[in-house]
Amino acid sequence: MGGLLDIIFPPRCASCHTLGNWICPTCEERIEVIQTPICYRCRRLSADFRVCPKCRPTGSVSHLMIYGYWQSPLKELVYGLKYYRLKPLVAVLGSWLVETIRKSDTVADIVIVPVPLHRGRLWDRGFNQAQLLAEVVARQTGWQLVPVLMRKKFTQPQFGLNKLTRRDNIQGAFSVRATQKQFLAHKTVILVDDIVTTGITINECAKILRQNGARDVWGLVLAKA
Repeated sequence: MGGLLDIIFPPRCASCHTLGNWICPTCEERIEVIQTPICYRCRRLSADFRVCPKCRPTGSVSHLMIYGYWQSPLKELVYGLKYYRLKPLVAVLGSWLVETIRKSDTVADIVIVPVPLHRGRLWDRGFNQAQLLAEVVARQTGWQLVPVLMRKKFTQPQFGLNKLTRRDNIQGAFSVRATQKQFLAHKTVILVDDIVTTGITINECAKILRQNGARDVWGLVLAKA
């Protein structure tokens, strides 16, 4: 079936639109991949993508692993999945997240948790891109995927809001499913999303996870905007 669809709707690069692949080799080579782990806040070198001591007091995520910077062509690839429903991109984008994990010395007792969408936005979009990416990470690492977080408050998209509005917008937006709370106990959570800007959303999620039993929370994203 996939072969027939490729004949009828041949793959085009989500960035340059060249026929042949959803991500062409030229565009993949142009992506500015973060080769050496950094602190996502100040961008100083930091082993295992650890949030450095200067930046750490302001958030609940202890490490934030990032594949690359929010620039073309990575930006178009993320948009292609998120807004144009190019689901064939999930496999390669998810594998890049796994590559990013391998730049860090992760610990034992890890579970994977995607950042959730509100049910209204999920209904409109038809899927949660963070969930799809998390599924790839779980399959390739063997770690358990636990969609324990839910978004109980409909919020504006964070992108484009100023820092203060972002914080107010996301405050109290997340909770933990009572039926799955036990999966967090004494675990290190790897929290998966597509992009991070100020880190307010991912830190709010991390705060809720810690309050409900997680030992530690690491973030994992495709891009830093």
